Amino acid sequence: MERNFKGTFNVLANGDFLTRNQAQADFPDQWLQIGGNHATRWRFRPESLVDSVVEICNPTAFRAGIIQAQEASLDVGGNEAWQMKMSLKSGRPESQAYLRIYPISTSGNVASPWEFSFNPGAEPDMYKQVVSTSSDVLRLRLETGVLGPGHLFIYQLIAYPLSPNRLKKRVKKVNKIRRLSHIQTIGEIIKPIQLAMPIPLKMPVTVQANVNADIRNLIPTRDKVQICGSSLLPLATSSSGRAQVEIFGHGFYESLEDVTANQTISATIIRDVSSLPRFSFAVYNFGILPAYIQGELSPDGTHWASVGEQLEVSPETLVIVSPVVFLRYTRLSYWAKGLTTLRIWVQAQN
Repeated sequence: MERNFKGTFNVLANGDFLTRNQAQADFPDQWLQIGGNHATRWRFRPESLVDSVVEICNPTAFRAGIIQAQEASLDVGGNEAWQMKMSLKSGRPESQAYLRIYPISTSGNVASPWEFSFNPGAEPDMYKQVVSTSSDVLRLRLETGVLGPGHLFIYQLIAYPLSPNRLKKRVKKVNKIRRLSHIQTIGEIIKPIQLAMPIPLKMPVTVQANVNADIRNLIPTRDKVQICGSSLLPLATSSSGRAQVEIFGHGFYESLEDVTANQTISATIIRDVSSLPRFSFAVYNFGILPAYIQGELSPDGTHWASVGEQLEVSPETLVIVSPVVFLRYTRLSYWAKGLTTLRIWVQAQN
């Protein structure tokens, strides 16, 4: 399988998965697991010195994939158009791959991601997507994986800016338009055709009609009213005309993010929790140094406020953060005095 195209320069950090993570040898460097749940499996297989693959087996309805570490995100300052390429293969015919691109502004705020979907085949193939950035976008953070249940192989990710000369090659040259000096007649159309205007008629009209209406009292056993919802199914009622209501249980939402804490205060992915009335963060420290975490809330995803107290996560310890107040967006900030690996869950009921 051809891994690179002629003339392509990949600026994506470890996009070919040839470098292992020093802290987590079974996963490529500069990449983190995201989504899925306890039944999802990520497998990093270095097939040879030049070919490596990340395999994702996801039996759940949630998306599962890989995401760039924050420090590995793309620096797109001054570039307007970027080419994204992904070498993918599906292990199941129904698997659907996705690409999420998180734009990060010059102030460090993360906007809603741009989302694209693909349908990989049973053989490795390259899928392309061109995106354009505005002047206020400083960096791009990439995430890719499988939507819902599926089996996906990720061989390589490529990203590079499109130069103006490369864009010009995609535009066909248009010949100069000449002015018309005269118009020749075609066929039998020689004279212009004048359409007749409608002639208004002022004529009195008298209408007589007999109306028969049945005005009577309505009773449930004889007269019925059918109410339909958006799915065009009528509202169910009992024999006495009372509505029958079906009560559904709570739904469950879960996402997973592995991060590396250091002396710089960082934050997790921004999540919209407006439809989740109850949610909590759970943080487990895999490292040997303590880490410090604190919940944050925002009304617009731009302005943030800390909630609760800053908590210490000791090595091999699980700590839970449950905000008691509500705003639409949430995230978790974290830091440590040295390098330490954290696994962060978000679990909610809806």
